[in-house]
Formats: sequence, C-alpha cells, structure tokens
Amino acid sequence: MKAGSDLYRDWHWGIPPKHRIKWDDPELDAHLLQHNPDAELVECGRLVEMHVREPGNRSDTVIRLNRKEGNGSHLAFDPFHPYQRLYILAHPDLQARLTQTYRANPEYKGGSKYRSMPLSEIANRAGGRHGTRDYLGISASPLGVLTHVVYATEKKGDGYSQYIHKLGEESGIRPILAVDGVGRPWVVGGNYTSPTPGITD
Repeated sequence: MKAGSDLYRDWHWGIPPKHRIKWDDPELDAHLLQHNPDAELVECGRLVEMHVREPGNRSDTVIRLNRKEGNGSHLAFDPFHPYQRLYILAHPDLQARLTQTYRANPEYKGGSKYRSMPLSEIANRAGGRHGTRDYLGISASPLGVLTHVVYATEKKGDGYSQYIHKLGEESGIRPILAVDGVGRPWVVGGNYTSPTPGITD
C-alpha cells in the first residue's frame, strides 16, 4: 500500500499534498485504527455541496456550505478499505447546522421522518458494495439518498476547480446521507469506489 501522500498525488493527477491535517475525532480514529494501525484518510477536496433526495420528494435538497464551513470541511476516502469508503469531516458550524435542521438526535421523539438507527442498518437498507456492517457502532438519522457531492480541489491540468460527482450513475445504487447526534454527516451504503481516477460507481 502506498503512503497517504503518494495516494493523494495519484488521486490529484500529480499534485502533491501541501500539508497533513490532524482531525480531532477520537471515535473515528479508534474505528479506523482498529482495522489498520497505519490508517489515514486521503482528501478528495474541500466539501462544497451535498445533494440529498429526501423521503417523498421528487427533487433534491441542496445543502450548500458557506465559506467558513467549506474551508473547514473535507470529503475524504479510506485507502485501506477494500472499496475506499468516503467520509465527510465536517466543520463544527456545519455539524451544528445539520443537527438543528434535521434534529439528528437519537433521543428525539417528535415524530420526525429522520428516525435514528444504527449506521449498519442504514447501510443494509442502501445496499451496494458498502451495504455492510463494518461501520462505526453509532446511530444516525438518515436524511435521504445522496445523489451528488460537490468538492473543490486542485488537480493537475485543471487548476483549483469544483468537481460535481453523481452517485449511483451506473448501478443506480446510491448511498444514504445520515447525520448522527453530534451533527457528523455520514455517507452510508452505496455502490461507489474511490480509486485513483476519482469516485466511480
């Protein structure tokens, strides 16, 4: 397995990483490290938007990040996972907004359509390569299927650009976007992989 810096360079078509980020999430760290002592995530780019098809809706809800949220939020993948699972590392302001907007609270009993359930149960409902039980053992509120994700980064030949990726473009099996009780967004289930060319179905 290549080092994270080499994988970043491959994924960004020759652009090397400028720095390494230490993300303060002991729960996520413990989860990743239990599978591999050298675990680290590789950034796809800074998160710009998430497009979610909520239950009963025909059109997407677009969750746009403001500048502060976007500068501190990252779309990343786990190169040690067999299908390069995606993770969203969210700025605290984005976490607070998601918690308030979607009432992502396991104790919430107000009849919300965003009922909390274990991540593995959400993954099983979504199906696909990631429809497995190897998720962090927490509960989250499923918001709907994640139809598109937009991130910004520099790739060789493109400069600093925004990239919009449609999920499930080949198989039709999309992941579900879920938010846990502290506002962390999770990409759960789906049929994607994240090899060197980018996110693919």
